[in-house]
Amino acid sequence: MYMAEETGFPSPARGYEAATIDLNALLVHNAPATFYMRMRGSQLMYRGIFPEDLLVVDRSKPPVPGCIVVVRQDDEFVCRELVRDGDRFVFSDGTGNLSPVTEDTELFGTVTGVVRKL
Repeated sequence: MYMAEETGFPSPARGYEAATIDLNALLVHNAPATFYMRMRGSQLMYRGIFPEDLLVVDRSKPPVPGCIVVVRQDDEFVCRELVRDGDRFVFSDGTGNLSPVTEDTELFGTVTGVVRKL
């Protein structure tokens, strides 16, 4: 059996190889609480979220004013921005419509990332 030997000069690029990118490590901080949802509608384009974008939603991350959240309303999931209006929190749909946060509001999770195909 013959063993292959390296001959010639070593590659000048050796040692500079690019590390691989693990999207799970980059986007997922709590795997059991992370879900993926497809964005429908264009209301949040002003926040850089476009129709058909894949949303990374973390159910364990508490929402803060200014973040994007997924809320269950009328038996469907909707994406809204959580904003402060005086001394209360409201949801903005990006078109100027504000809806109050009530006891019946079911917050599904906080959007922590967006993945988009070009």
